[in-house]
Amino acid sequence: MPIAPPSDANNWHQDFIARVIDAFARVTGGDLVAEAGLDPAAPISGNLGRSAWEGDFVLLTHDTNAILTYGNRFALDLWEMDWETLTRTPSRQTAPEEDRAARAVIMAQVERDGFTRSYTGRRVSRTGKLFLIENATVFTLRDEEGAGFGTGAFFKSITRL
Repeated sequence: MPIAPPSDANNWHQDFIARVIDAFARVTGGDLVAEAGLDPAAPISGNLGRSAWEGDFVLLTHDTNAILTYGNRFALDLWEMDWETLTRTPSRQTAPEEDRAARAVIMAQVERDGFTRSYTGRRVSRTGKLFLIENATVFTLRDEEGAGFGTGAFFKSITRL
């Protein structure tokens, strides 16, 4: 799992992003590169990690203990966090306290079914700003042997409240 912020020094977490994209395909049958609007050559050219980091979408992951492990630059800006803060944050804290029970229901559905599409829910930034995530895909992160390594979320649509 990523520890240091994405950079040239760690190849923008290319290998981790490739695992997330593979897990997305495995559980949803979809193509995250295409859905995110990334350059189709990025996985081949070695630019996948940087493309995901700089994308105009949110890509967020948490580990099996539900601690955030990755958020691209768009996610960091949206939640108003730096890398170190994000990667110490329990994922439930991305939702307002009064919405956490509804979030838990969705997370249980994802655990049971592998993913959900078109999820919409309120979220809260570190400074208390509310926003609505819309049409999110939330998916389990599983490797080729089926071992889970967390949960991912991908979305492009937000509305600031």
